[in-house]
Amino acid sequence: MDTPYATHRTEGPRTAAAPSTVAAVTADGHRDVPLLAGLPGAARADFDRVAVRGTYRRGARVFVEGAAGDCVFVILGGKVKVTRVDSEGREVLFTMAGPGQLLGELCVFDGGPRHATATAVHVTEVCRVPVAAMRDWLGRHPEAALRMMRLLATRIRGINDRLEDVTGVDVATRVARALVEQASRFGRRTPLGPRFSLDLSQDELARHVRASRERVNQVLMDFSRRGWVLREGGEWIVLDPPGLTRRARYRAETAARRPSLAPAARDRSLGLGRSWAAPSE
Repeated sequence: MDTPYATHRTEGPRTAAAPSTVAAVTADGHRDVPLLAGLPGAARADFDRVAVRGTYRRGARVFVEGAAGDCVFVILGGKVKVTRVDSEGREVLFTMAGPGQLLGELCVFDGGPRHATATAVHVTEVCRVPVAAMRDWLGRHPEAALRMMRLLATRIRGINDRLEDVTGVDVATRVARALVEQASRFGRRTPLGPRFSLDLSQDELARHVRASRERVNQVLMDFSRRGWVLREGGEWIVLDPPGLTRRARYRAETAARRPSLAPAARDRSLGLGRSWAAPSE
């Protein structure tokens, strides 16, 4: 695992002399971390005592496939892509993880190695908790353990939904779903609509939606002609959020738990979105 270029404190109890502790997940910041939001104050304070805050440079590896799963991460800021190498040696995207998400948490339960590689796409701040400390924390706070199980259950439902994306829909629908997901989770509000960066090359996007680069480009041009999206300065703007969400063509049975840019969901989705739809290791 690459070493964060800034580790803000060493492991162990916090003291009053450590002002740069886990500020982003204390007090009001807890509401943006699904694992911690709503837990009793004692559980949150206990988490802060065992967490170590650090920062990864852009391009740094948070962990690599096959390495020992020795810790869990909570992302405080930035963006991490989670990938695996396919049989032809090409990097294939699993998911993009952002603020509030857990990363690498499966090792808490099975003690196994990492199943994927996580790379910081931008400068990324995290809280790192060693596996033993995380297990002890969950044991001390049963309500947190239940929260973790619920998050994993939601993750599994999301994985099942993703099977439809792989095998059950056409390329245009897969591209629309990729854009909706990224805009809902990482988009920032602008007068024209949610603006976001895919942080993927055209080849990476094509592999992610399992299509040729040429076909993906055709779909993106068609979406632009229809006025749903606009490419500007290396970023994308969703000009018609409801229209793009409709084009994602979610089934009624799964739509409630899929990312959305429809007006009713836009305010709650921008910035965090529904963030448990794919495996993180």
